[in-house]
Amino acid sequence: MTTDDRTHRVAARLDHLFRTVYPATLGRPYSYREAAAKIAALAGGEAVISPVYLQQIRTGQRKTPSLDKLAWVAQLFGVPVTYFSDDIVAERVDAQLEIVTELRDDGVRELARLAAGLSAEALEPIKAQLRYARRIEGLPDADSGGTLPVNRV
Repeated sequence: MTTDDRTHRVAARLDHLFRTVYPATLGRPYSYREAAAKIAALAGGEAVISPVYLQQIRTGQRKTPSLDKLAWVAQLFGVPVTYFSDDIVAERVDAQLEIVTELRDDGVRELARLAAGLSAEALEPIKAQLRYARRIEGLPDADSGGTLPVNRV
């Protein structure tokens, strides 16, 4: 794998993290300044990474980001540092992030709250109805691993 390929992979994965992982209290992705400040807080107040460095990694301008800086970025987003270099780890983490993203939808959270505590027997007709609704809407079968839309209008 070339340096350009690695740079592109790291940039794409960091972009994905910025777009999908952020505190519910913030309600939006981190700015570079906010992310750098949060990393500094994680490091005990030490300025570990600058907003410009984060932007350079995310846009692919930084060809070889240091492993220690990527480790801090990984800690900010709650992923293993190998997320940036290992395709299998990245696939597993991305699948988990998809679920987290889906749970941002108020309707999905309400359905989960309503279903909590119901027996498997009681859930079966509800799941059947949801599968039917997905077909009517032209959405992929959630059981097939199809990507679910977030905040579909």
